[in-house]
Amino acid sequence: MNMNQFVAAAAVAMSALAFSAPAGAVVLTGSSGANIVTDYSDAGVVSFDLDLHDFSGATLNFVLEEADLAGPLSFNAIIRNLVGLSLHQLSFGLQGISYAAAGSVSSFSGAEASYASNQAVIKFANGETADILFGNPNGDSGRSDWLLDTTGLSAGDTFSIVAQVPEPSTVAMVLPLLAGLLLARRRRRA
Repeated sequence: MNMNQFVAAAAVAMSALAFSAPAGAVVLTGSSGANIVTDYSDAGVVSFDLDLHDFSGATLNFVLEEADLAGPLSFNAIIRNLVGLSLHQLSFGLQGISYAAAGSVSSFSGAEASYASNQAVIKFANGETADILFGNPNGDSGRSDWLLDTTGLSAGDTFSIVAQVPEPSTVAMVLPLLAGLLLARRRRRA
């Protein structure tokens, strides 16, 4: 075997290895909405920054790869409130995957989180105008990522994370309506 044949055979072998090796990480395939998403996902972890330029929310679409199926998938995010208005609530809905366990939520105004299998809702005590840490994107001690259940899923399966922020005008419209209903109910009892 001459040197050219040896180099050609080595190149073929290397490319075959590259295509047969398991893929490395969950992949963000796209996002919708006016808000900017910066993806930091890696094997076994979904991680992104969401820069809110308005309160329209965002849908992020992902595809799982083999390395993501070893156990629960970690999930963390930094949400930057670039709008500057008070955020009173934020939710992360899931499609095609579910939550396995709750993690940390940190904000300057204080946050309370609740979750069901496909929805996490974060409420802010006084309205949040700054960054929100969902999970542990900075690797701080005492904080933990949220976990997503990959049981029954395979490499190539897709899922979506839907970030929703109710607009302050919607909240402002609902509160007087609710107060009016309560007042009408009291009048009926009297």
